Amino acid sequence: MDKTIEYYNKNARRYFERTFTAEMNPVYEHFIKLLKPGSHICDLGCGSGRDSKYFMSQGFTVTPIDGSIEMCKLANIILKQKVICQKFNEINYNNEFDAIWACASLLHVQKNKLSGIINKMIQAAKDNAVIYTCFKIGNSERIVDGKYFADYNQDEISNFLLKHESLKLIDMWISNDVRNSLKNPQWLNIIVKIIKSTQQLPTPLFSSIFKKLVVLRQVQV
Repeated sequence: MDKTIEYYNKNARRYFERTFTAEMNPVYEHFIKLLKPGSHICDLGCGSGRDSKYFMSQGFTVTPIDGSIEMCKLANIILKQKVICQKFNEINYNNEFDAIWACASLLHVQKNKLSGIINKMIQAAKDNAVIYTCFKIGNSERIVDGKYFADYNQDEISNFLLKHESLKLIDMWISNDVRNSLKNPQWLNIIVKIIKSTQQLPTPLFSSIFKKLVVLRQVQV
């Protein structure tokens, strides 16, 4: 993770220019339809501040967080509010957020550390909060241009979610990369709800719910 952050610190301006204008409205719509007006969103791994800016324009309260100090500086300028510079493993909130938006950020977490980060996110969120995240489709761990990536497929995500009883899958779909015209699906998008009030769903019931909900939809973005 440190080398990945180092990459973003060195290439913050380039990354900003490459991603800030990406068309994200179809994904935003999946997410915000699940939120109440004025909800408090944590933009975890906010990068350029693109998504935070959109959510703020829709009347949501946003806490933007990023591990790269240089990305935080750029997002500060765009958002005109403080961007918290913290790594994922440093966040320490309790029942603070109605939703967590982690767009193309958790893919930089090593697979053997993802459960620990998810637990921190669950702690940070309120009961019935929703989480959005996405991963590049695959099943490998790799280094590209100095950045670590963890790729997942739908089966791996399904198995992962079954181990976290407080997470209920709401939606999962495949989309193309918004930054280019790739025809083949490239991203696996996931929305889950956090259920804290129930300590444990009976395994057969949860499995039944899960199988009904895991229907992948091809979405062109």
